[in-house]
Amino acid sequence: MLNKKHLLLLVFTSISSLTICQKKLPLNNNLFENLNLDSPGMKQVKKSYTNNKKPLEALLKFYREKEDLYNRVTKEEIPYLREQYPEDIANSIKIADQVVNQYFVFREDWDMEKTNIPYQFEKEIDWAINPFGDPEWTYMMNRHKFWTHLAKAYFFTRKEKYAKTFVKQLEHWIENNPLPNLEDVYNTSAGWRRIEAGVRCENWIKSFEYIKHSKHITPKFLEKFLNSLHLHGEYITNNYGDFSRTSNWGVLENQGLFHASIFLKEFKLAATWQKDAICKLSECIDLQIVEGGAHWEHSPMYHNEVMHSFMNVKFLADRNDIKLTAILIEKIKDMAYANVAWQKPNYHQPLLGDSDDTNTQGLLSLATYLYNDGVLKSRAYKKLDLDTYLFLGKEGNKEYQQIKVQDPDFLSVYQQGNGDFYMRSSWEEDATYTSLHLRKLAAGHAHDDLLSFTIFANGRDYLVDNGRYTYVNNKWRNFFKSNISHNSLGVDDLPNSILKGSWGTSYEAWGKDIYTKSALSFDYGEAESTAYERLVDPVAMKRRMLYLKPDVWLIFDSFSGKESHKYSQYFNFPNNKVKITDGVISTDYDSKNLIIQPIDKVEMKLSDSWYSSEYNLKEESKRGEVFKNGTGFTSMISLIHFSDEDNFSFKKTPVYNKKGVLVPDSHAEAVTLFLDGKEYTLIVAYKSPDLYSHFFKVLDDIMVHGEIVLIEQEGDTVKTTVIK
Repeated sequence: MLNKKHLLLLVFTSISSLTICQKKLPLNNNLFENLNLDSPGMKQVKKSYTNNKKPLEALLKFYREKEDLYNRVTKEEIPYLREQYPEDIANSIKIADQVVNQYFVFREDWDMEKTNIPYQFEKEIDWAINPFGDPEWTYMMNRHKFWTHLAKAYFFTRKEKYAKTFVKQLEHWIENNPLPNLEDVYNTSAGWRRIEAGVRCENWIKSFEYIKHSKHITPKFLEKFLNSLHLHGEYITNNYGDFSRTSNWGVLENQGLFHASIFLKEFKLAATWQKDAICKLSECIDLQIVEGGAHWEHSPMYHNEVMHSFMNVKFLADRNDIKLTAILIEKIKDMAYANVAWQKPNYHQPLLGDSDDTNTQGLLSLATYLYNDGVLKSRAYKKLDLDTYLFLGKEGNKEYQQIKVQDPDFLSVYQQGNGDFYMRSSWEEDATYTSLHLRKLAAGHAHDDLLSFTIFANGRDYLVDNGRYTYVNNKWRNFFKSNISHNSLGVDDLPNSILKGSWGTSYEAWGKDIYTKSALSFDYGEAESTAYERLVDPVAMKRRMLYLKPDVWLIFDSFSGKESHKYSQYFNFPNNKVKITDGVISTDYDSKNLIIQPIDKVEMKLSDSWYSSEYNLKEESKRGEVFKNGTGFTSMISLIHFSDEDNFSFKKTPVYNKKGVLVPDSHAEAVTLFLDGKEYTLIVAYKSPDLYSHFFKVLDDIMVHGEIVLIEQEGDTVKTTVIK
């Protein structure tokens, strides 16, 4: 039992913690009143302020001499960098020239919402404009990532037009985006959503550090810049609720606050902001990162945006000797390893949920450095990318090069927390890779992809999730989120989940009874979906997938209802190179074509579809559908393999119970594959009276015991594996 002393201590501790995380701060735009002039290094600034002798000039001198948070390269290194990174530098200069001309198109790898159609302001910039009917364009405009290219262009060319543009546009933004109070104006201002405020802190600081020695960085500009950055800190720390706690927003907001707390460490509130940011970020990572290291919103794109923010925090903390919580340090590494698990052989993240087909090597390069980890380096760049080199500098690059590459000690990974199963044949670039999605965690950035799978092999995508394309609440948002845009299942042409607007659902399909198993030669995963339990005649729906490494798949899909229904399997391709011939669906490349072979009699068709590898881009593609009508229990078995496999055949194999009586297909089914001189027989027992005994006979009286059993035969050698 707690005594009064302990109770008072507990209450005081709780109130203190709440104060750190929730403290409300007043607006104060007097720069020198906000500064702690007794901070180390501020002696000359204090003297100038006390004597009223050009204190702003003294403050500018202080910031020019102050060590940068990020930049660790000097102008003497420019020739080397130009030699090593000519394309990256040219691209930054190209973007910078566009920004000088007020010409904006968002094309960077990690732009959260890319664009393809440029927009140019003929007169002054309107920061609230929405030129294409998508508010995400306006949000992108107010994150100011493009100013980092002005900064790099200035560093590499020393042309003052880039610094002049940075100053002009930043001052214009400040003047045209006043913040009347510290309340959250999420619904009323495109410029002051909390997420943009956090991202701006990072981009403003990074840009300023490369440009601060320009003649255009004047004392008056510095005053505006620091006051606005201070206002960002006050605003972010004043607004933190349950939405932020459980959303990527909370991370992006408070990594910005952490940036501000270090860059403005001579300010009175900086220490409080720093504690506040660490407190909130620790809470966010604890709540949002599930077992296995994935972000709960079920989108690798947003996982990686969150990971980028957390890595910024660890990077700055390490560089400035700031102590982070153990949970931050541990879970940031977990997030990096989640990337290793799901990264495709071409080093790209999968198109799961609201994601783009983006290379993740740069992210993993920084993670490699932060954790001195050779396994992470195996999936990262062997030579640092330009941005990471600029942060680490010559010495950091040497440290990176000394980290020895180490292949992961695993191949396939089932991520327990988010229910995604990532399978691969090797860690080589020519590996075969499959993802299988067995659980639904979220609605917003997650798609209706329960039981969907993908296949990447031979350096290309064969079966894909169709991407995201848009967040605008229209037919396209519904189409790209729907189950038909994923390699999933359907009943009566109805959706799995009933979508509601861009972000919600009025009925959510959930996964249950998940089971996975991995071995050297195979992976197996299964789950049931509740999608059609909502029907007047409820239908139970289950997918069972066996992946025989390196490149054969057997899929047993089963449906169980009382009435007659149409049952469908969907197969989505990234282009139009697909055809139906001789009862199979196959890709139509010059070689190494994927074959989808139904085992039983079904109907099939190809439909026009769309594939989106990035936001705001869609390309014509095809969707295959394999379907049949059934009453009561119905199964659909599909064999997937490649066309260049020699001596490959299959047959449906009868299954008998232990008394030698033929078992109906509704009780158990088996398929035998003949491949490279070996036979593989997979037996699947459905829910039936025989399931209670689990004894079956196949292949000339081979007795097996189990629900899912794999028999391998080579010559006289028989190996039986009870998968389940």
